[in-house]
Amino acid sequence: MPNKRLSVGLFVVAGALVLAACDGSAAPDARQDAAGLDPAKCADPNFASAHTDFCVDNASVPETPAAEAATLSNGLKVRIISAKSETVDSNGYDSGPTASVLVTIATEITNTGNATFVFPTATSNVRAELLYGRNHAKATYSAIQKGGSTDLPEQLVAGGSVTITSTFTMRAGGADNVVFRFNPDNTTTDDITFTNVQTLYK
Repeated sequence: MPNKRLSVGLFVVAGALVLAACDGSAAPDARQDAAGLDPAKCADPNFASAHTDFCVDNASVPETPAAEAATLSNGLKVRIISAKSETVDSNGYDSGPTASVLVTIATEITNTGNATFVFPTATSNVRAELLYGRNHAKATYSAIQKGGSTDLPEQLVAGGSVTITSTFTMRAGGADNVVFRFNPDNTTTDDITFTNVQTLYK
C-alpha cells in the first residue's frame, strides 16, 4: 500500500517546483539567453522569425563606400559627387568654440524609376547627417549653410537628377572615420550610410 505521507510530500515538492518556475525566478536565465544571442544569426529566416524583437532591435544598417552609389527601394540612386573639408574661424559658426572644421558634401540624386518621385513637403523628412571619430560624434548642421533640403525640387521626373549640398561643422580631430547618412525621404525608405567620406576630400 502506498505511503500517503510520502505521496503528499512529493506532491507538495512538485507543486513548489512548478511555482518556482512560474514566479519569475527563471527570468534572469531567460534574459541571459537573450543577451547571448548572436545578431549575425538574424540573417537566417528561421532564427529571425523565432526572435523577432531581438532581430528588429539589432537590424544592421547596410553601408556603402563613399566612392560608390546606392539605389533605394523607391528607385532613387544617390551618390556623393564631391566632399571637402576646411579649417575655419569657429566664431563665424553657431557650433561652439571647438567646432573648427567645415565639411561640405554635394550629393546627386537620380530617379532611375519609371514614375515621378515627389519629395516630402516636410524638409525634416530629408535626412543629412555627418558622424565622425571613433565614437561617431554627430557634426552640427551648419547654421549659415546654403542649400541643403531647400535645394530639392518638389518632384523629380523619371531619369532626372538633382544635387543637394549639405554643410556641417565639427571639431578638429577624428576626421579619419567620417560617415554621411542621407535619405531623400526617411518616412518611406531606410537611410543610406556612406562610409570613409574623408577619402573624397579635395
